[in-house]
Parts: sequence; C-alpha cells; structure tokens
Amino acid sequence: MAMRDDDKLVRQLSLVAYLMSQQRPVTADEIHEAVEGYGGMSDQAFLRRFYADRGEIEAMGLKLAVERPNEDPFQGDLYQLPAENYYLPQIDFTERELSALQTCLYLLEGQFAYAEPLRLALQHLTLGRPSPLDDHAARTVSVNLLGGDYSPEVAGHLSKIESAITRRKTIRFPYYSIGRDERSEREVDPYSLLYLGGNWYMVGLSHERGGLRIFRLSRIEGRITFKTRAEHDFPAPGELDLARYRNRPPWQFEDAVDEAVVRLSPTIAWWVEQMFSECGAFRTDDDGSALFTTEYGSARALLTWVLGLGPEAEVLEPATLREAAAAAVETVRERHSGDDLPSGQPAAPPAEPDAAAPAAPSPDKVVPAERFARLLALMTQLLAECGDAPTATLDAASVRAALNIDVGVLEDDLTLLNLINFGGGCYALYAQVEGDQIQVIKETYGDRFVRPARLSPLEAKALLWALEFIGDRLPTEADDALVSARHKVEAAIGQENLPGVEIGQAAVANTEVSAAINAAIRRDLVLDIEYWTPSRDELTPRAIEPHLLVNSRDAWYVVAFCRRARAQRTFRLDRIRGATVRDEAFTRRPEIARVEPDIAAGIGPTADETQRASVWCSPRVARWMVEEHASREHFADGSAVVEIPYRGENWVVKEVLKHQGDAVVLAPDALRRRVAGVAGRMGATYAARTRA
Repeated sequence: MAMRDDDKLVRQLSLVAYLMSQQRPVTADEIHEAVEGYGGMSDQAFLRRFYADRGEIEAMGLKLAVERPNEDPFQGDLYQLPAENYYLPQIDFTERELSALQTCLYLLEGQFAYAEPLRLALQHLTLGRPSPLDDHAARTVSVNLLGGDYSPEVAGHLSKIESAITRRKTIRFPYYSIGRDERSEREVDPYSLLYLGGNWYMVGLSHERGGLRIFRLSRIEGRITFKTRAEHDFPAPGELDLARYRNRPPWQFEDAVDEAVVRLSPTIAWWVEQMFSECGAFRTDDDGSALFTTEYGSARALLTWVLGLGPEAEVLEPATLREAAAAAVETVRERHSGDDLPSGQPAAPPAEPDAAAPAAPSPDKVVPAERFARLLALMTQLLAECGDAPTATLDAASVRAALNIDVGVLEDDLTLLNLINFGGGCYALYAQVEGDQIQVIKETYGDRFVRPARLSPLEAKALLWALEFIGDRLPTEADDALVSARHKVEAAIGQENLPGVEIGQAAVANTEVSAAINAAIRRDLVLDIEYWTPSRDELTPRAIEPHLLVNSRDAWYVVAFCRRARAQRTFRLDRIRGATVRDEAFTRRPEIARVEPDIAAGIGPTADETQRASVWCSPRVARWMVEEHASREHFADGSAVVEIPYRGENWVVKEVLKHQGDAVVLAPDALRRRVAGVAGRMGATYAARTRA
C-alpha cells in the first residue's frame, strides 16, 4: 500500500513539475509520453489515472487550466498549470505579524487537532523570513483545544471527514445516538466540521433522517468509509448556516414555541447579559436585578439552564413553564428528603471483545498534513536555500524541526523528490542526507519551485481556524497583529477559495475586562477585580497578581496570586464583572504553577482537597452523565451511579438541580440535605409569588 501511495505521489508531483516546466498548454498525449509514472500504461488506463490525479491535485489547491480548441474537432483538450494558479501570492508581513504567527503556532503546538497543517501553512508564509517568537506571550499564555473526549480515534475521524468534505463524498459509519440509546449504521453527506464546548462535531445531511443533523465525533464507534468510488457523491451544499449550533443556547436549537421571562438576581444578571445578550432582551432594574425575555423551542432545555443557576434565577412566564419549574424543584426536594434512596438491579456486564479480531491501529493524535503538500514545501525550502547558486548545504536537524519529521521520513521524502519526472527531463533537484547535513543540487527547472505553492484547503482551514481562535479570543497585545495578518492571508488565498471556519463561542470577558487583564499581565501590574464565585453565589472584590492566561474547553482563565486568599487562585474571565489596573508592579512568584484548571469539576490548580458526590442518574440523563463522569454502577433499567468531584457544595447542588429530579445525591448525607434545603427554598419562592 505504501509503495502504491509513493508511486502516486511521484506521478502527481511529476505532472506538476512537467506543467510548470512547459508553461504552455499541452495535450494529454504529451503528458502520457513525458510524465514519470504514466509510461507503459494503455490509453484507457492513462486517462483514468490522469483524471484521478488531476482531481486530487486540484483538491490540493492547484487548479489546472483547460482549453478546448474550437477549430479542430479532432484535437483534444489542452492542459496548463499557470504560474498564478501554483504560486502563493507574495505577502509582506511586518515583524510583529511574523512574531504573532509564530506565537500562534507555539501556543497551539500539541494542543490543536490541526497543528501539523498549521505548521506547514506557516512554513509557506514565512519562507525565507525569520520568525521571531513573542517570548512574553509564550510565557504567559497556555492553550488547550483538545477536549475531554478527544482521542486518537477522533483525530482519525477528523482526517477522514476532512477528505470527505473536500471531495464531497458520502460516508458511512456506525454511530451511537445518545438521545435514543441506540447504535446504527449511518449514511451522511458531510458539510462542515464544528468545534463547540471542547468537542468536535460534524454537520451533514443524514440520509436516514432526510435532513441536517449534527454528529459528535467521539460517538462514532468504528471505521468511516466512503459510500462509492465516484469522484463526487453529492453537489456542493451552497450557503450553510451553522448559527443554530454555533451561537444559540440549547433551548433555541429547535424552532421557537413560546417566549419566557426569567427574573435574575443582581449577583448574576450582569453575567447572563454578558453571555446571552444575543439570545433575548434584558430589562435591568436600579438594584442590578434584571428580567430576561427569551424565545425557546425546548422547555426542558430552558429549565435545565434556569435551574442550573439555582436561587439566583426564577421563571416568571409563561404560567405553564413556571409550573413546570415549581414541580421540578419539588421533585428534587422530595427525592432528597428521607432515607429512601433510588436503586436498581445491576446490569449485565458488557460483552468481552472478540479476542480473534485484530486491534485497529491507533492513529496519531493530530490531523496529519497532506504528504503532497509537505513534499512541495520541502522542495521549495531546499531550492530557496540555493538562491542563485547551483548547490546548497542545509542543517538536517533544522529542516526536520521545521516540518516535525524524523530522519527516516526526511530520507524517504528526499528519495521521492529525487524521482520527480525521472526520465521526463524536467528535473527540479537532487538532494540527500550526508551526516548532519542535507546536500542539495539545483537542477534545470529548480527555479520554478523557489516560491512556495498555494495553500491546500486543509492548510488554509488550519491557519484561518487558528487565527480566528487566537486572534478573536486571546487577550494579549498580539491581537492587532494577528488580525492584520489574517486579512493579508485571506487576500492572498482569495475570497472564492476561503474555507468555512466553524468554531463555537468562547466564554470570555467583556472588552474592558480583557484589556485590563492583558495590560496587567504584560506589565506585571496588580489588578483589582470584582469576581463572581458560583460556589458561594457572591460577588467579591479581589486584588490579584495575574501571572498566566489559560484556555481549557472553550473558556479562558487567569492564574494569579490572590492577595485576599494569600494563595494561588484561578479566575474564569467571563465571571470577572470589572477589572482595574493599579499603578503598582509586582514581582512574579516562581511558585505559581503553570497548570490547567479542571473546569468540569469546578476545581482550580490550588483547590482544597477534592470531595466526591455519589449521584444516581435516571435512564433519562444517565447516558450523558456517564459520558462526563466516572461511573460506579450501571443498572438494568438504564440508570447509573456516577462520581462527581467538587470543591464547593453550591456548584454540585446546581448540577443536581438542573436535572429536575433525574439526578439524586446518594452521598454524602450533608450534601443530600443541602440539595433538599435549596430546592425547598426555591419551591417556597415559586409558591409565594404565585399566591401573590
């Protein structure tokens, strides 16, 4: 298989080299005769291979020009690869923009599914230019875009789906539908990938459902295969609006059925307005409380959100939704009162895997860059080093580091490059590894490949995706440089070739807070903040010494020394109501740990001893809870017991409340009583206001 792939790569690279060397329209017969890899084929076999190769080359962003002469009906099509269709337009980056681009790669190294195509894209863009690193940003920012369910299997799914989207191929795969608790074979036309809440999703046309559906990649439970061998299986989808998945809250995923009014306390009204201002209307009172009016398509989803805010939120209208909220908190109270605990018959143990079945090889944990694009980038880098001279000597370690490949892969790549149009006369280079160096000889047509090729769709997507994430969400001074760099990249790619870049909303602070935190971190200044602590439902003033910005699961945090707690603390940016920079410098503390907070458990890097709640989950919610938390027991009726780690009781109380009685604390007893008490007080509020 590897040999066939190598043969195809040599053939396709030779085709590109031949067309670039001719710089004139050529016939299919000329290609058949002159291009390495096609010789010896019958006319029919050649045409089949040529059209397949042409399609794959064009899918890499190198579009051939085709002329159809009118004068001679017996003359076939003429083919050409115009220089403007091959070369990446020259981009004049400033030093700050180069630094910002390199910082972008540094931050995403090993923490981004598309780190390798991003690396290759930056190789193209910065060829021959030094890439200075913004050391301060690298020292004060940490990013992790690999969510809790990210795995080598998900990386493999991303690669296959990317190919299917580009080639418009219908795919088949076994899928676990968590809502219906069933496994089935699915057939989908994939339209787009979506990153949301730390997880990867595919949006596509489901043949079984006859409409647009979203699939979580971690729930694909086997191989993804193409339905046919055809070049394309479905037409381009046209305009695709993913806003309902990307920007809407869960209660607005479905078409609106009614409008709700929710009362918010002064403690959280500002936060809800900051996070959900586009999802409804706000009316703020003088005391800081507010009324939030929002349309909803799913009453249960809206109640899940409202009850998850605890006593700080209350449904006012419509009456049916208010009654449902009151009934839900009463159910929670009843199920946490007394000594009657839910239980069930243990489920049968899962079937043992078939020992005779060979284990599937585990793919790498990142989406690989296309080898075709990597070979073009390597060839360009080697020839650029020659300049006007016929030869060059490069440091092999530097080349390997730039492309993130080992010695064996480098030698294999050079072997393929040396075979480009071997026998066809259109040679570009000869290169080999000698000890710690690479010796390069520039051949006749080497100058044609000194400039980098256009970005492949995968490289462009990786680059623009990274720039959108870092540039839009990272509160550092690199913002402006990344924004301007992005505009230059988009202009070079061309509006018609821009790939769709789909990400979810990140939990970030407002503009003023972000600017203050940015300034304080970069200048090592003390910061006064007003912080909402959900575990205690209170807003408190803090003086902090901010050391590090951390991203985890689509939210931003600042790791700091808190002068009030006299210890390291982690503050989520979107929970900072206000921030003011003092004119007071601080000395960085070496003991401040460079770690990521475990947001699922509400635990920061300096958390007190973690407690664990044993929680029974009804069949209605058990499958989702087991996906997020360690499971201790499974029962025959579909219910389960999970272990939820927590630091503050208020946090886990709200986690239980939002499930409306389908999650019941079994232990510890004190937490059971706490849940019952909070639910009782919320129920009394609903009853009192209803009577009034």
